[in-house]
Amino acid sequence: MNLKKIFAGMFGSNDPKYRTAKLHEMILSGGTSGAKMVFYILNMYASYAMNEGFGIAVAVTGIIIQAKTIFDGITDPVVALIYDRLPVFKRFGKIRLFLVLGWALCSGSSILMFNVLPHYVDNHGLKGGAVGIVLFIVVYALFVIGYTIMSIGGASTISSALTNDPKQRPFVTFITTTYQRVGPMLMNTILAFTILPKHNNEYNVESLSEACFVFVIVAFGFVLLSCIGLRRIDTPEILGEMVALGGKQTKVGIKEIISIFKENVPMRCYLITGITDKIASNAATQTIILTLLNGILIANYKTATMITNIGTIVGFVFTFVGGMYIAKKGVKVATKTMSLVNIVINLGIFIFLAILGPENMANIGKASVAMVLYTTFMLGVSAASMILNVAEGMMRADVIDYELSRSGKYMPGTVGAVYSLTEKIIASFGATIAAVAVAAIGYKNTMPQMGDEATWPIFWVVAILTYGLPIVGWIANIIAMHFYELDYERMGEIQQEIADVKNAARAGKK
Repeated sequence: MNLKKIFAGMFGSNDPKYRTAKLHEMILSGGTSGAKMVFYILNMYASYAMNEGFGIAVAVTGIIIQAKTIFDGITDPVVALIYDRLPVFKRFGKIRLFLVLGWALCSGSSILMFNVLPHYVDNHGLKGGAVGIVLFIVVYALFVIGYTIMSIGGASTISSALTNDPKQRPFVTFITTTYQRVGPMLMNTILAFTILPKHNNEYNVESLSEACFVFVIVAFGFVLLSCIGLRRIDTPEILGEMVALGGKQTKVGIKEIISIFKENVPMRCYLITGITDKIASNAATQTIILTLLNGILIANYKTATMITNIGTIVGFVFTFVGGMYIAKKGVKVATKTMSLVNIVINLGIFIFLAILGPENMANIGKASVAMVLYTTFMLGVSAASMILNVAEGMMRADVIDYELSRSGKYMPGTVGAVYSLTEKIIASFGATIAAVAVAAIGYKNTMPQMGDEATWPIFWVVAILTYGLPIVGWIANIIAMHFYELDYERMGEIQQEIADVKNAARAGKK
């Protein structure tokens, strides 16, 4: 393996048709992905806040979460239309403005949700009543709006704005994926080893109230990194030129959204790839499912968390190498290959856990052969899934550039919103699937807690949602890539077309 060649890819192709980024910009700008994941993890405990803090029944929490996700999808195109129509402000930029505003709304609503209102509801006898439900829904809606603003300004724009160099984009997406993994790993470790032990290892008002402040502070740190990395790019001179390709400000409306659905075939392939994966991911990563797996079946949340962390850390190495593989082969080939690898790994771990059964899965939490085998599987799962994440991030940037070439409009917010609207409405069923499945095995009015008895019904819920459902998504990936035209050669042609239009516009100004 030529490491010099791999690392050289960070610095670009030295081709004038490409827009290159500086190394520190690529490393820092992805911080917003870490902030998003911190809030995403905090949001996963909303069901516990509803039940423990507001007295809302488990069955009702599932309905609220489903409604929240649909509302989340609806807000995406609204925020995106505002974002893509705004100019790039000289002092505050545009991406940075949305990142800070999104963080402020998410932080304020989280503090109300986990710290302020639970005590207010309890002290005023509103727990379990209609007023408490209404208060929670209002605060939850504010959180959703803040998260959407951060998503549109961050994930939908940064990767495409920083660089269009095919040698740099895998590295940018690798950094973004790293932040996406570091955020949850950091927060879950703090919860498992610092906060939960002080509260008898239970998710209650006190433990979640303490955790909320930690999450908010860490998220701010990630956003700050992004703002530093974007100082040069998020300006009228650089970002503003893409917004006004050909000398005209991008105008975005419902017509453009419909056109993306109708005319942009790669966008539809991207939707299928992302949505099917997200349904499975949302179901498997719900806090109630993780509690069933790590706290009840493995019966050692700390050890399970450390195994996951090890898999994530080792996965970074494979992800970096995988990113270089994507740079060489393109998103299309990499997505098909890694989807197949993921299918094989998940089938293996499904069979392994079925052999252990619920009565023996506790051995994973002890020094044993079972722990070694489980850790090995987790390394494979982490590495393969992270490489797919890198491919998905590059796919979004490629689709944005394809739309710029096709229509002459730079619409990262709108492209991201079209994806998010469809993804969130459909993928939201992952949370509903998890809530219904858990309720079906007896958790109707209370949430699963560590130490509950390990049973076969719990095992099958965990095994099917965590390792079975994702296989369906990966099969859909392979099918979608058959119709995806943006291979390595085609993207080179698209970047040349965009460069030609920009050069013509610059010449016209002289």
